[in-house]
Amino acid sequence: MTIFDIIILALGAYLVFAGIKNYISRKIDPMLITSDELARCTDVEALSKYLMPKTAVFGAFCILFGIQGVLNDTGKMPSTQTVNVIFLLAFVVVWVVFSYFIRTAKKKYIQ
Repeated sequence: MTIFDIIILALGAYLVFAGIKNYISRKIDPMLITSDELARCTDVEALSKYLMPKTAVFGAFCILFGIQGVLNDTGKMPSTQTVNVIFLLAFVVVWVVFSYFIRTAKKKYIQ
């Protein structure tokens, strides 16, 4: 499970970096929107302004989830099963909300 937690942590770091970088440059990360969809986008700057801050927030939560998992798995800061379940449920909720934002953005900005 430590490998899984490290992957989530790395993904979170990438998403925070990409969210901030692409928000500033008003671009969209190709990991979120494919190049085919981006070619049909009516307003890339508005899409970036809408989606990239949410990407950074999701990435930050991935970092927290990964850190908690690594600390728990390595025994540096063991958590109870209840805490682990709460973190997992929170991760799923945040992921579902982020997915909703991506779908909403596609409906609004991609024709």
